[in-house]
This record gives sequence, structure tokens and C-alpha cells, in this order.
Amino acid sequence: MATAVEIPADTLALGGAADPAGAGRAAAAPFQPVLIDSDRCKGCGLCVAACPKGILALDETRVNVQGYHPVHLTNPELCTSDAHCARVCPDCVLVILARPRPAREASS
Repeated sequence: MATAVEIPADTLALGGAADPAGAGRAAAAPFQPVLIDSDRCKGCGLCVAACPKGILALDETRVNVQGYHPVHLTNPELCTSDAHCARVCPDCVLVILARPRPAREASS
């Protein structure tokens, strides 16, 4: 007669179902409100000048594949996602993302 083997329930779950809230996973990367295609950036500085918060700068320590110093975001927490930078970029290297909304509390 076969002996029953007890297997913990969380080992049978598929695709994160055992940990749907992600408590067992590593912390997610911090939110980045501006995605920059650094290899296409020509380092013209128009976005740097257009940013009202002054949080974009040319990266003088790096040269991209085109030979330019690309722009980088110096302080993501201060970004308001207003897209001034993306509007003036002649090469469309910036993608602006809205901040995630906080989760609503369940109403009783």
C-alpha cells in the first residue's frame, strides 16, 4: 500500500499564485518617470533647459554609440511627469510615465 506524502500547498502553485502579493520576491526597482533611449540622444540639451525642476543633465561621464553625452535623470523623485522635456526633444528619445496611483482602501 502506498504511503501518502504531505506536500506543502505553496509548492503546488503555478506562476506566483502562492505569493500573489509578491511578499517573497525581491523589492521592485524604484519608479522611473522618464525612460531615455540613451543611444539615440544627441546631447543637444534642449530637454535639460526645458525641465522646470532642473533634474535632467547631460552625462559627461558617458558617451553613447553616436559619440554624444546622453541626457540622464538626476532625481526621479522630483519629476512631475509634465513632459516639457519630451515635447522639445527633436529625436523623441524621452518617454514620460505617470506615477502609479496609490491603492484604494476597500470601502466597508
